[in-house]
Amino acid sequence: MKWLEVMAEQAELHGQRVVAETLGVSRTVVSQVINGRYPGDLGRIQRLVEGAYLNRTVMCPVLGEIRLNECLANQSNTRTTGNPLRIKLYRACRSGCEHSSLDQVQDFKVQGIAGRRNEYDADGTIRRLTIQAGDDKCELIALLKTELKHLGIKYNRVMKERE
Repeated sequence: MKWLEVMAEQAELHGQRVVAETLGVSRTVVSQVINGRYPGDLGRIQRLVEGAYLNRTVMCPVLGEIRLNECLANQSNTRTTGNPLRIKLYRACRSGCEHSSLDQVQDFKVQGIAGRRNEYDADGTIRRLTIQAGDDKCELIALLKTELKHLGIKYNRVMKERE
């Protein structure tokens, strides 16, 4: 396993802390992998090492060619508020990207396009915003405020068009 040899070599040269920071894992994970005692997903660690140290790349539908470890980091990112690029990445990683290792594929198409254009999917929006916010309640409140502002803008636009 070349990737494991490379990981051990990098830990020897730079220390386990540096390798852990580069891969986005803990020092404990690095130690367990090197010593053959890691109980988690070795395939994920292999992909991280191949991206970070062996220059393995993938073609991201949003960013173009990126390192595999960056792809995995983008998949695990749930903080998307206020950054259009992060929102695009979040959606791309969860809507069938061939490089995504996420279990669930979510449909981000606008609800009700076929014959129900004026319906707003409040439950779907709340689910999406809750996922984006994670466990951060303040973040969820900020996302909901932004959503309400956008709804107000859309409502005002529709009312002006009716006049």
